[in-house]
Amino acid sequence: MKQVDKYVNSIYKDVTGDKQDIEELKQEMRSHLLEAVEELKSEGKTEEEAIRIAMENFGGKNQIVKGLSEFFKVQKKFTNYVLSFALIFLVLCIFFLTTPFSGVKEYNEELKNIKVADQEKETIMNDIFDVLDTSSKVSEKEKEQILDVFKKYQDKLNLVAVFPASDLGSWLKDNEEVKKGPDTHFPIEYSKAAIVIGNGDVVKEKDQIVPNDYDLGTVIEANGKWIVQYEYKKSYEKTIEKYHQLKYYGPSIWSFYQLPILFFSLFIVLVVVWLSVRKQNRQLKGVLN
Repeated sequence: MKQVDKYVNSIYKDVTGDKQDIEELKQEMRSHLLEAVEELKSEGKTEEEAIRIAMENFGGKNQIVKGLSEFFKVQKKFTNYVLSFALIFLVLCIFFLTTPFSGVKEYNEELKNIKVADQEKETIMNDIFDVLDTSSKVSEKEKEQILDVFKKYQDKLNLVAVFPASDLGSWLKDNEEVKKGPDTHFPIEYSKAAIVIGNGDVVKEKDQIVPNDYDLGTVIEANGKWIVQYEYKKSYEKTIEKYHQLKYYGPSIWSFYQLPILFFSLFIVLVVVWLSVRKQNRQLKGVLN
């Protein structure tokens, strides 16, 4: 019926919102109006009277539709904003999920370097202890062999010193940790050493050596007979410091994924809000049906 169609179109003329939702509402109203018209006609009313009465009865609903028009308009903007922000957070999540891979790769490489540096401490010590026998003096042959060890690591080492453990009994009692393995420590006075090697040769004036004051720059280990001490070069201390900071104060592997987890959580929250609002919109549409 043209009158009914014209009436329905006039009601929804200024209604804004989702076109599909509005069209569904129009069809629902048209269907209800036609049912009302047919019912009135069955009661003996003419078609014109039935249409007029049906439209008058829907007058209250007309006000509801107009009142909800603005609400749907605001609601649509809100849902669009929510969905837009949700998608933005999803993109950020994907972006920050892919970019850490390079950082994680570098971090894992640094961890490998730390492990190598720790193993190197033991290797240097083992190489020197393997040279020394159980006597209380360092022989000329042992000096040459220790010198060879020094040259092997001369790009990193500044000094290597060997002390008889019997001469430093009280020091060992206060520093038991050096018996368990290589340990960074403030250096023992080089004047007490049986031999000191530096710059590719045996250092004769041991009293003139100024100990390294860097707390991570000297490594000491002791066995039952000897105490071995080596000192890093200044140029290598930055590397040692870097490994130390990374090992004890560096980030955990999960810290690289904090932002992706945060953005994904926000994405999930906004999607839930978006779905809830859409559900609410469908329920509000039922008010008009």
